Amino acid sequence: MSYDSLADFLEELADAGELLRVAAEVDAELELAEITRRVAAEGGPALLFENVRGSSRAVVANLLGTPGRVCRALAIERLDDISARAEALIEKHTPHNWFDRLKISADEAGVNKFRPRIVKSGPCQQVVRLGRDVDLAALPAARQWPGESHPAITAAQLITVDPGNDVRAVTICPLQVLDANRLAIVDDGRSGLARHWSRYREAKQKMPVAAVLGGDPAGAIAASLELGESVDFLHVEGLLRGKALEVVKCRTHALEVPARADLVLEGYVDPEAVAETVESFVPGGSYYRPPAAALVLHVTAITERSHPIVPVAIDCGSRGETAALALARERMLLPAVQRIAPDVVDMHLPAFGGLERWGLVAFDKRYPFHARQVASALWGSTALSRVTFLVLVDRQVDVHDVAGVLGEVGANVAPGRDTIAYEGPAAAIDPASGLALGRHLALDATAKIAGEQVASGPAALAAGEEIRQLVDRRWSEYRLELAAEAARSG
Repeated sequence: MSYDSLADFLEELADAGELLRVAAEVDAELELAEITRRVAAEGGPALLFENVRGSSRAVVANLLGTPGRVCRALAIERLDDISARAEALIEKHTPHNWFDRLKISADEAGVNKFRPRIVKSGPCQQVVRLGRDVDLAALPAARQWPGESHPAITAAQLITVDPGNDVRAVTICPLQVLDANRLAIVDDGRSGLARHWSRYREAKQKMPVAAVLGGDPAGAIAASLELGESVDFLHVEGLLRGKALEVVKCRTHALEVPARADLVLEGYVDPEAVAETVESFVPGGSYYRPPAAALVLHVTAITERSHPIVPVAIDCGSRGETAALALARERMLLPAVQRIAPDVVDMHLPAFGGLERWGLVAFDKRYPFHARQVASALWGSTALSRVTFLVLVDRQVDVHDVAGVLGEVGANVAPGRDTIAYEGPAAAIDPASGLALGRHLALDATAKIAGEQVASGPAALAAGEEIRQLVDRRWSEYRLELAAEAARSG
């Protein structure tokens, strides 16, 4: 099921007991974020702040803060079902490095019906503010941590278009409010927006940008997936929501945006504008980014619904939306990873210490030092190129059981023999590196086979199938449940 508006999704959450309305006045300066972090830490509901100080617009936080709400947004039973939808994006018989050149098949049955459809008008333009009527200070921008240089809009989907082929990309990053009509784009420099900007800058042209807030929550899920240069983001969103997205042309430039969004900021980045130095935090981490130069987005229009609801993404470390969207992203990426490395069975990308720090990968080991080949293939892909630590385990290991994975590390890893180092470009938000050269490490935590060690390793403990079947058959005879109950009552 797709949602015609964010309000429709919130109504469904309310009926399911997954939405809490906050009527008390709340300050977007630190207070809103602290409330949200406490609720997210307990796996709590989405929060609708109806009275945000200094703004007439309602704010929703922790919207997709649990895997269950992500599933509800996509009308699926479990996150693994996302993989099947993502599989429809992959061309049949694609080349080995398909992810960097991912295309949506023109002949893939049923896929084309999800391409965006242009309409003449939409709810996102019920109220239009142009020129001097643009006032970013009236928006409910939140400051999450005291060290941030400015309050920020954190849940906007920044849409840009490649000037060479007109393919849309989306980037999610904080937009810090500098003044009434300027935003600082706090990007890591490796996004679709950064890629497009390099081409506009080289041509000495202004780059149109549209920052979209609200609408169908499937948009936020689609935006969490880093796509190839040939994939249209709005087509992907249509596929995930199971229905083509209606788009409308912006008022001050030619970009198209979801017609049923809640609020849209239109503007441009000027190659002659001076960058702003800003301070922000690392999403999913526990530290600030070093002060860095940021592109400036000059806002030319604000268009919105008559009663918009503005989503805000609050950083909650390994809980809340950061973690839930990371889980959705890994399920969407799995088919891509399996095309690159067919022996991969499953993977988990936990948000420990920040996004893209860890990758736990189970694969079908078939020959000595197979793990090295798998690690090289994963780091060479767009999907996992920035993962700092890879842990490779045998196919039967549950990669979502982190304690179990650590048990495999302790049992099977000999430092030196089973560590694999790789050097490549560092992520811009990697505080541990401090260099342009990033260092990555893989641990081969698979059980060792002939050819990987001088002598045979000790046999693994196993009860044996015969004794397991015997105990299964006689389990009720042991009356263990009754014995445990008697012990508790005694």
